[in-house]
Amino acid sequence: MPIIAASAGTYDLALVLGNLLVIILIARLAAELAERVRVPAVLGEIVAGIIIGPSVLGWIDPITHLEIADMVLLLGEIGVILLLFQVGLEMDLGEMAKVGRPAFIVAIVGVVVPFATGFGVASAFGEEGKVALFIGAALTATSVGITARVLGDLRALALKESRIVLGAAVADDVLGLVILTVVVKVVTEGSIGAGVVLETIGLAIGFLLVTGLLSIYVIPKLFTRIDRLAKSSTTIVALAFGLTLAFSLLANQAKLAFIIGAFMAGLGVGRSTQHERIAEGLNPLGHIFIPVFFASIGINADLDAMFQPSVLALAGALTVVAIVGKLVAGLGLGRAGGDRLLVGIGMMPRGEVGLIFASIGLSKGVLDDELYGALLLMVLVTTMLTPPLIRWKLSRRVIDDASIPVAPWTSVDTSHLFDELLNTDADEWWRIIDRRRIEERVPAVGEAMSRHRAEPDFTDQGSNGHLHSLHELKRHLDEPALDQRLGRALDRIGLVDVVALACFIDSIVDDGRAAIEVARTMMPDSLDDVMHILSLSESMKDAVKGPDPTVPAELLSGDEYLVLSAWVLAALTAREHHRAALDEAISGLV
Repeated sequence: MPIIAASAGTYDLALVLGNLLVIILIARLAAELAERVRVPAVLGEIVAGIIIGPSVLGWIDPITHLEIADMVLLLGEIGVILLLFQVGLEMDLGEMAKVGRPAFIVAIVGVVVPFATGFGVASAFGEEGKVALFIGAALTATSVGITARVLGDLRALALKESRIVLGAAVADDVLGLVILTVVVKVVTEGSIGAGVVLETIGLAIGFLLVTGLLSIYVIPKLFTRIDRLAKSSTTIVALAFGLTLAFSLLANQAKLAFIIGAFMAGLGVGRSTQHERIAEGLNPLGHIFIPVFFASIGINADLDAMFQPSVLALAGALTVVAIVGKLVAGLGLGRAGGDRLLVGIGMMPRGEVGLIFASIGLSKGVLDDELYGALLLMVLVTTMLTPPLIRWKLSRRVIDDASIPVAPWTSVDTSHLFDELLNTDADEWWRIIDRRRIEERVPAVGEAMSRHRAEPDFTDQGSNGHLHSLHELKRHLDEPALDQRLGRALDRIGLVDVVALACFIDSIVDDGRAAIEVARTMMPDSLDDVMHILSLSESMKDAVKGPDPTVPAELLSGDEYLVLSAWVLAALTAREHHRAALDEAISGLV
């Protein structure tokens, strides 16, 4: 069965392309404006959809033009698939296990209480059982991205409460997706009998188990093998997208929510050694299609229906129980200690997952325009409230870390820092950096990270995306067999602190003067060596980009340690098709 069909005689391609142009440009502009006033970009994209949709300007009218409705639906669904793939890609179930029992209890409470109270409120407003189930399900999930972005901006990721919130949000999303799967199946079957529910839960668990086993044991090895055989570095990116579509199709064929397939594909790809390259390749695609989905939320909103007194009353009641349900989740800390209110606030935003729930409810015919509008208002309010509330709560903490004087940074601190980073999982790095307060103690690093946090795609790059060079160094130190020439070069270098600092600077500092300041503060005795490695590495990479991809002999004639160190940095960060020339240049040394 085709996903989208159109008659050649009635399908107006110019109209579709023109409308797509408007959606993408206006959504991007609105997202930029939203982030400038410290509002989540997703809200800007939704508001853009409302403005250009039939409720306000009418520039995009899917009601009159069915081909526009088809286009928005199709591209929006691709956007949702990419979004859930990204969520799975960046999710680390091992990280959730590290925060352990408190995070799991917070997640359970944060799902059960909103689900039960949402169901109760919907029933009290006279909605039938299936509709009430869907509304309850829409209140369960927490937006990992919004909370993580705010905590990162405030340099609070190292807090115990932050780790619990993010771990609980991971579990929350998994549980929420399972609940959504069950509810969608119940709704499409037209029955809420115990047999249907049990069958659906069993099918969902079975699907998760099968795809989970594939994600753990098959996909990473398969991707590594294919990547070695492939001639193009983009092959693995295309394969990852194909896998995502395949898992989504399997979930849909099993009468489960297709997004759970995309989520599981992301989990599997995230365990592969190519996951950063895949994210880098697919993120631009997400920047196109994901805003179309969020804009479609606004386009489909009926403002007249949303602002009816009965809808506002339901939206208000749902918002109250949505907030209270997540605040109560903070009690799940129990004896673990910590700021229960901060944890509860961190669990509040429904964000993108809540919007997906509402969108699916509308597409399945479970929600009418009024109920859809009520859920949309609830998601908007909880998402808008969370960032300022987190900022307020952190500013009111009894112990203000910023008021505690910090010791000047020394080369001993640098040695300890890289010893810890290179012997710790990369997902822990920013917590280590926050705990050591490097952004305060090395101001040039703080300024560089402030610029990075202002970038729209900051969270797209994952927990260690802005330390790519250092992450690659750790990967090859941990597994020398990945690249035998690199392994031999690292053996010849021996102590890698200087190389590690060069990788650190290369990852986050864009300005030459700032790089000098970082090197002077963190390793003053090796300032000249670090800067020479950085400069020589760039010269090597520039040399192999030209029409004659060879490294001039004069670049290789200096101190062997510095030449090898510069080559290592170049090899770690160069594009794959430049590696052959770099390898040939160094063949006499390693």
